[in-house]
Amino acid sequence: MAAKIAVLGAGAWGLTLAGLWVRGSEKFRKEPLDVFVYCRDQVKAERLRQTRVMDKPRGFAIAPTIVVEDNLKACIDGASVIVFACTSQSLRSLAQEVALLLSAEGSPSASLVSIGHGLDGQLPALVSAVKGLELGTLMRMSEVLAEVLPGRPIAALTGPNLSEEILNGMPAASVIASSNFELARALQELLSVSKFRVYANDDVIGCELGGTLKNIIAIAAGSCDGLGLGVNAKAALLTRGLAEMTRLAVRLGAKPTTLAGLAGMGDLFATCASPLSRNYRVGFELVRGKTLDQILTGLGAVAEGVTTAAAVCELSQRLGLELPIAEQVESTLKGNSTPAGAIMALLSRPLASE
Repeated sequence: MAAKIAVLGAGAWGLTLAGLWVRGSEKFRKEPLDVFVYCRDQVKAERLRQTRVMDKPRGFAIAPTIVVEDNLKACIDGASVIVFACTSQSLRSLAQEVALLLSAEGSPSASLVSIGHGLDGQLPALVSAVKGLELGTLMRMSEVLAEVLPGRPIAALTGPNLSEEILNGMPAASVIASSNFELARALQELLSVSKFRVYANDDVIGCELGGTLKNIIAIAAGSCDGLGLGVNAKAALLTRGLAEMTRLAVRLGAKPTTLAGLAGMGDLFATCASPLSRNYRVGFELVRGKTLDQILTGLGAVAEGVTTAAAVCELSQRLGLELPIAEQVESTLKGNSTPAGAIMALLSRPLASE
């Protein structure tokens, strides 16, 4: 019997992951994965079922074997893995709905397929594919899942994964992180498909914070390119941005080496180099004189760095850490500074050792 994956979220990333696992697994393993996608909006769900075309990031076809569901129970029933691909600020409410359904079921469904490593009795495994911090609590996404769904096996999927490139069939690598390394290994084997190589990691803090913090630096990188400041300036920005990311992550318990890997430096470079990145586009369009509301409306999707900047600055104040790039990005997003003014503020800081 094929393993079932339930992807909760029918946005660009959720549909990208669903298509990746359906198409990739057909060539990669003997038993293709059964992939379901949950779409809360019934009208959108019906449109996706009828047209089999996703509208963001572009009109890519949805594989015929992907099941689009607007019924959450039907989507997660019998799933070996539940992947959360919603926004950071909606994760808690969605997880609460899942918790009610799983608790009502009692013991795991007989239709669950083992993902190996002796974990079959603990299924379904919960995977966060969301990059951000929850406002107010300042929790990472896996922490939110652990609070709402205690005792469940939890992991985080993160890395340099621009959805449009993956949809175009380009190769990519990602990281699956869990404090239970056996879970990470099992999910690595299940989620790796052709052209999508997954690495296992036990540093959940570092992996999640890498994917979260790079979005702030990407906004600054977009402004840097929009201002035409050149390669030297951008190299300095990314290098110092990585230092900021590492400083905060290590203070919170991450391994510094994690930030030098795919989940940190890799994701940072991809997000800061490509106009396919929503956060990069936010910074680039700010230079053009557009308001933040205009930019976000034009994107038609969430740019996680916008909310993350506020959360990270609040977190840095609690910890007594200086994060000058994050502070300038937040100031610009609030309209208290301009992109050019923020760059000058960073250049005017007191001289220091690296």
